[in-house]
Amino acid sequence: MSKKNRRRAPQRPTVVFDFGGVLSAGHDPVPDIHALLGGDAGAVGEALWTERGDYDAGRTSPAEYWGAVARAAGVEELSAAEIDELQDADNRYFLRLEPDSRALLHDLARNDVRMALLSNASAAFGEAVRKADWFEAFTLAVISAEERTVKPEREIYEVLLDVLAHETGGVRLPSAVIFFDDRAENVEAARALGIDAHLWPRNGDPHPEGTEPGVSIARRVLAERGVPTD
Repeated sequence: MSKKNRRRAPQRPTVVFDFGGVLSAGHDPVPDIHALLGGDAGAVGEALWTERGDYDAGRTSPAEYWGAVARAAGVEELSAAEIDELQDADNRYFLRLEPDSRALLHDLARNDVRMALLSNASAAFGEAVRKADWFEAFTLAVISAEERTVKPEREIYEVLLDVLAHETGGVRLPSAVIFFDDRAENVEAARALGIDAHLWPRNGDPHPEGTEPGVSIARRVLAERGVPTD
């Protein structure tokens, strides 16, 4: 048979998840961090989120990030142990999976579906997430701070596609990537590259009556694309 008449077998889909708001149960670690630092909770929350973008992009170190958050609480200096304690508290908060999300991961893993993580997160969180018991079901994680680029920048999606292509012998098919994220701008950026991306209403947020939670959307989308979740 001539090469031009051969048909390439369809590539097995890869299901890619954002983490915060999609797999995690909640999206507000401020109370846990405030409990350690004290001070004004509003100031702690403002600093935590204002400084987070640079931290997740790998532009600041843990000492710089947590130092800025601590100063907002009136704590001028942190020891190395205190920095680790704050980072551990932040990691523990986010690593609590939404039970329905965990069940979906279990069902996908049981059906040998390839999964990956694409998250705006610090390098410290990237280390922690790879040690989680459920991460063994994942092929890989692309963490923004490690790549020095964040969603919705095009570069981080290119990194994901390149890594997945390496895993499949160089075949780069964005349409074979099914991606779920809780931010519309991240979904649109992925779609611009041909990725099959879908908005997941954030876990922990109230959902108007009659709207689908994220895990229901994901199960429906995956079933429509022939990805087994039974």
